[in-house]
This record gives sequence, C-alpha cells and structure tokens, in this order.
Amino acid sequence: MKHISTFSENNKTRTSFWVYTFIIIIGIALGSLMIKNKGLADSILINLFFKSANNGISVLELVIGDFISALIFTLSAFFFGLCVLGAPFDVLLLLCRGAGMGASVAFIYSCADKASFGLLLITILPKAVVFSIMAVVTVRESLSYSRNIFMYCIKAENYSGHLQSFRFYCIKFIVLIFLSLIISAVDGGLNYLYNSIIRH
Repeated sequence: MKHISTFSENNKTRTSFWVYTFIIIIGIALGSLMIKNKGLADSILINLFFKSANNGISVLELVIGDFISALIFTLSAFFFGLCVLGAPFDVLLLLCRGAGMGASVAFIYSCADKASFGLLLITILPKAVVFSIMAVVTVRESLSYSRNIFMYCIKAENYSGHLQSFRFYCIKFIVLIFLSLIISAVDGGLNYLYNSIIRH
C-alpha cells in the first residue's frame, strides 16, 4: 500500500513511510499521557473508537463508530490534499489518530488484569496497527498531492495531466474508504468472537 503512486510520479520527492510512522508514535505517546484523566481517555472524542464492544457499546455501534471515525479522517486528508498549505493539517491528523490509540491502550492497560490484556491483544492492537498503516498511507497521499499543487503554484509548472491525476487521486481515496469499511467490519467480527466465544 505504501507504494501507491501520487500526483507526481517522481518518488524522490516523497517523504519516507517511516517519518509518518514516527509522527503517529509521537501521537500515541501524547495520548497515553491522557490516562491521568480516565474520563477524558475513555471519551470517544479522544480515543476515536479505539475501544472494544464490551466497553459500553455494542458490536454494531463499534463498527459504525470505527467507520465514521475513519471516514472523517480520510475525507479530511482528502480535503487537505487539495490545499496549497495542507501539510500542517495532515500532520495534525496523524497526531490525533495516534493520540486516540494511545489514550485507548493506556486506559485499558490501567485496568491491568488478565481479561484486560486479552481484550487489548485481540480487539485493540490489531485495529490500531491496521488503522495506523491506513492513516500513514492516506496522509502520505494527501501530503504528496498538496506539495505538487504548491509547486505548481509557485513555479507555474505545466502539468497537462492534472485532471487525470485528480481523478486518480479521487479513486485512491475511494479505495481507502472502502478498505476502512472492511477493517471496521473485521474489527466488529473480532469483538464478537472475543466477547461471545473466547471470553466465555
């Protein structure tokens, strides 16, 4: 996924995949500090539905919440990719995504018992890893497109394939949204499996 092409086919100008991963890690660290206020860390506005179905919500609510959260993230990145100065906002998106994961993991770990560890391992960590990769790919696409628009504006570079490239940009984000829906459904399945079979 990290090799998806962008507005420009020149990959020399693209930032390393690991730089974005590092930004998410910073966000996770910041989010974990929110455990000082457990009520804040457990808020869906902070953890962005990085929680389990037995934490006050049903499996269906979790799937819907996962998808809506991912949809808002993806559409925001799409919009910032069309902005000349969208880069700072893309970075902020990654930090917020990481903070949600960090807050959720810290909250569950603070309840440290065997049940909590199983919950964390089966229902939270897989989703966090997959959605982290999705977030990095999404923001990388957005930043790359935003950068090329910026270069086009300041250098007045002639790019005859702009319309075709924009269509490709839209298609890639549609694919990312579809993948988010699949991931959300799989997360719901894992939660159902854990709560109905493994936990009992």
